[in-house]
Amino acid sequence: MTSQSASTQFSPDDFAIVAVRRAVQNKQDVLLSLEGVGQVLVRGLLGECLAAPMHDLVKFCTAPVDRIGVRVLEADEATRLVNGRTGRNIDEFLWTAAFHASGGRLMEGCNTYDVVQFRHWPNLSRLPHTPNSMRIVAMLTRHATSIALAHRLLKIEASEMYQIYSAARCAGLARVVNAKAQEPVLKPHRNQTLLNSLMAKIVGL
Repeated sequence: MTSQSASTQFSPDDFAIVAVRRAVQNKQDVLLSLEGVGQVLVRGLLGECLAAPMHDLVKFCTAPVDRIGVRVLEADEATRLVNGRTGRNIDEFLWTAAFHASGGRLMEGCNTYDVVQFRHWPNLSRLPHTPNSMRIVAMLTRHATSIALAHRLLKIEASEMYQIYSAARCAGLARVVNAKAQEPVLKPHRNQTLLNSLMAKIVGL
């Protein structure tokens, strides 16, 4: 049982995070799109992603998941879309997605009493972060500390602590020492194009 109310938590299942996690967990290549905002190509097997193109990443990461279009790709189509460009590590995108979706709230599954240690330093020069991110990372990289205690010792707002912890946890950077972290088991994305084709054939019978 967590100590947070619904207003201080967010569910990753409400945002693009869940679509990315589903693709990675099931090693799928998928194209995520938000009309008028942009697209993200997720290479689940390679653990990479590529914005192709992206006009407003914050809008994309904070949009309700039911507005995100998902298209399952064959490997050769994904390769054509990449077109020789270099993808980014998927963990960087998961950090970014959770950071923006958080807005200062804890991600569901996280708790203020979690004793946390970061596995390594994130590359903050490439990631969205808060004014005290370096202090948070420095503390949690050196010593396993509870989230509640860390924000008091650092004398920062709890919302800032929650945002960085949520981003790090979503990216697989934060190890919870005092509890076994449960990762959701997600089914593969369905190929909507194939389903639509089958439905058209059935209707035509």
